[in-house]
Amino acid sequence: MAVTSQELAQQLLDAQVRFLLAELQPESLQQILAQEVPFLFREFSKLRLRESVAEEKVAATALRYATEMEIEGGIPELIGEIANIIYEHPENETTRVGDVLPQALAEAYLEKIFETGSILDQLITNVRASAPFREFLSDVVFTVAKGYALEQNQLVRMAPVANGLRRFRDWLDTQAPGLSENVHSLGKQVSRAGVDQSIKMVDDMLDNDLYRDTALNAVLDLWDQIKTWELASFRRYFSEMDLQDMMALGYEFWLEFRHTDYLKSCIDAGCRLFFDKYGEETLGTILADIGVTEAMVVSELQNYAPDLARLLLDHNIAEPILRRHLQRFYFSVETLALLSPSCQQDGD
Repeated sequence: MAVTSQELAQQLLDAQVRFLLAELQPESLQQILAQEVPFLFREFSKLRLRESVAEEKVAATALRYATEMEIEGGIPELIGEIANIIYEHPENETTRVGDVLPQALAEAYLEKIFETGSILDQLITNVRASAPFREFLSDVVFTVAKGYALEQNQLVRMAPVANGLRRFRDWLDTQAPGLSENVHSLGKQVSRAGVDQSIKMVDDMLDNDLYRDTALNAVLDLWDQIKTWELASFRRYFSEMDLQDMMALGYEFWLEFRHTDYLKSCIDAGCRLFFDKYGEETLGTILADIGVTEAMVVSELQNYAPDLARLLLDHNIAEPILRRHLQRFYFSVETLALLSPSCQQDGD
């Protein structure tokens, strides 16, 4: 009895599905990966970035994930839970700051902070030079000085004297309305002049290399103490609730920042730089520059791919997918025509 093209197509489909399912077995899959990944890397060494993907598509994808993708509540909640676990982690009791931040790296950071022209220098200089800061200091100095004078002068605190001074001040306000304000302004001017002179002295000190060395050595001495602290000791300075609040504030900042034109311009600039630098380079060169090697890819695929394949096989996910895709080929008009008895006879 002749086999119909439909029956033959079904037999071929079943045979290929069995073959592919066997290929997904861990032993076979690992051999396939070991063979095919090197082939892919050889081909990557021939493909250039610009001919592989358009710069506009990469920029659009980065922008879409950074600014348009909805961040559901589960993500910040998960981050907060992880942060809390780290906060309460028992290793915090035995791990010291120096175990996390090496001595050489800490010293390099501190030396960078205290070098001439550093960010700290610029920050201090700008703050000291700002008029609001000087006005604030003069107000503080004037208020403290006035309070100290009244506190130290016991005579002024006696009721008769205090009442007399109050009546005298009221009389001055009536007879010479501007005099009281002038006295107050004069005091402010004196305090402001003192602040300006003090800031000039600070400027001279900060420009002195000896001062810098002294300040750096003092901070290094402080570091020698801090590096012996257990990580758990920082719980004295911020609570678990403080940590959650900081996480929430960071999340709120990102929700606002991700919609700014500034972030969009940074993403565009980053993509443009990447393509300017690597546009004519091969994909293999780019992978090598970021430290991705053939051996690394093979190792990771062999580590995870067999488990994923086993999951697809055990839960009967792989076979339905294979059948749905292959049957479109085997039962297409063209394939059935090739498998028809007349074609088979012509072949004979």
